[in-house]
Amino acid sequence: MMVVLLTLVEGLAIYINMVVHPNSQPALTIVIVILFAIVSGLGVWYATRVRGMIWS
Repeated sequence: MMVVLLTLVEGLAIYINMVVHPNSQPALTIVIVILFAIVSGLGVWYATRVRGMIWS
């Protein structure tokens, strides 16, 4: 469920980016995907290492 939610949020961010800045593609899309991957990775790291959650 978490993966689906993250994918929907990322897709919405990319769609809004394409509508608002159509001349800056695909560079901005690549930046959004990389930043989203970093933020997601840090979120998973925080949840598992700092808060001690167990993913099953």
